[in-house]
Formats: sequence, structure tokens, C-alpha cells
Amino acid sequence: MPTRRAILKTGTVAGAALLVPAAALVHRGRAAAATVAGGTLDPTTVPKYATPLFVLPAMPTAGTAAGVDVYQIEARQFTQQMLPAGYPRTTLFGFGAAGAPDTTHFPAYTIEATAGRPVRVTWVNRLVDASGGFLPHLLTVDQSIHWANPPGGVSGRDMVSTFTSTPGPYTGPVPLVVHLHGAHVTEESDGYPEAWYLPDATDIPTGYATAGSYYDGYKAQAASRYGVTWATGQATYQYANDQRATMLWYHSHELGMTRVNVYAGLAGVYLLRGGAADLAPGVLPGPGPR
Repeated sequence: MPTRRAILKTGTVAGAALLVPAAALVHRGRAAAATVAGGTLDPTTVPKYATPLFVLPAMPTAGTAAGVDVYQIEARQFTQQMLPAGYPRTTLFGFGAAGAPDTTHFPAYTIEATAGRPVRVTWVNRLVDASGGFLPHLLTVDQSIHWANPPGGVSGRDMVSTFTSTPGPYTGPVPLVVHLHGAHVTEESDGYPEAWYLPDATDIPTGYATAGSYYDGYKAQAASRYGVTWATGQATYQYANDQRATMLWYHSHELGMTRVNVYAGLAGVYLLRGGAADLAPGVLPGPGPR
């Protein structure tokens, strides 16, 4: 009968043998990347730590109304210098103040809120081109999962599609709905995944659903609760800010598409300042430049 020492010795040798093939596969040269549409940059040639971090300004307001800070914020397609100077600009989706394209940025400008003072934001889906036609997504949209599904029409929206063959890429308009992560809100202002809406584009394909299953119901609730009207391609949410000082973030939140929309650039910071739980002035950095 083999001894415990012999078994351990045999196991150690066998384990080491298993490691040899894996180690032999390590390639000491430059990493290779598969070719993608538009070309692939060699990451080893991009200078690191070459660009100063951008100090995010405060998002411009659209004014105040009865003690409420009002914002009009649009999702737009734009380009930004993500890589160091001298490299191509990157095409992104991003948020910016309505009527001020130069405020569109990733991450988006910061909404500066005050504890106890409500904020009302009209989130506009402006993912359209200069002629008013819809813009397709920058990334691949998986149509085989439970998703917003505008091509499914009213009866098939917010459902899994059924395909008899592999579908081509989704090239339709981009759904949008915005969620303020961690906020105290009533349901119509939550940015529910099935309350998405398409842009007010001139060429929405016939038969497409233009809004999610919960959009119309929440639209009616917002009108009743706050007296606001949602125009086509937008929704107006109110944040009570009845919570302790904190940092929140707002982001695209569509059913089955959150990952691709946030990855494309639709996210920003929401700072709630003031109140008994906040730190004394000067302990943390103040608001960004306006």
C-alpha cells in the first residue's frame, strides 16, 4: 500500500506537469488583436497618463419654478478626444444641456442639487442626425434577449423576439430612459426600464413601437402629480432630494440595453449637497466650473 508521503509526492509531480503546457503557451511578444471595423489601435503605442483629467463643470440649469431647479438635458451623438492629442476623436452618445451642444460630454456634466430642494429634469432623446432622421446605435444590440424591442410593435415591445434564423444587426432608432441611481422618487420618475421612448425622428419605421409599455401610464401620473406634459421623445422627472447629502449617478436604463447605452457614454454624476448630514464647507471640493 502506498504511503501518504508517496501519494503527496506523486500528486506534486503531476500538478507541476499540468502547469508546463500552460506556461509554454505564454507569448512574450506583443499582444495581437482581432481586426475590427474601423481599424484596431495597438494599445502598447498609446501614451499613458498623457492627458490631464477633465474637471467636470456643473450642468447648466434651465431656470427655477416655484422652488424647483429645472433642467432640460438631451442625449446626443458627438465626438470627444478620449485618446491623447494626435489620435482620432471617438464618436459617443452623451448628455448635455438643451441648446448648448458644447456641454455634451462623457462623463456628463454634474447636476448640483441641494438637499430639500427638488430638481425637475426633462430628459430628451435627441439621437437624431442634422436632418431629423434617427441615428442607429454605435454598438451591437442583442435582439435575442428580453429587451425594449421597438421592431416588435406595441404588442411585441418589451419582449423576447422569436427568430427562425440569425437576425442581422439592429439598425433602428435607439430607445432611451434615464434612471437616477439611489434617488428617492415616485414611480413615474424612476426611469423604469420599460418606460423607454424613441427620439422624435422623421423616419421611425412603420410598425415600430415608439415607447415602452409603462411610458403612457407614467406620463399620465406625471401630469397629475406635477402638472408637466411629456412631449414626443422625452420625459420629465422630479427628484425630491429628501435624503442625506450623497453622490448619485444618472444613466441610461433601457430594458436589455443598459450595458450598451452606458458603454456608449450615457452616464453622469448627481451631487446632493447640504443638510444636516453634509460635511462642513471646504472639506470637500466645491462645485465644478460653470
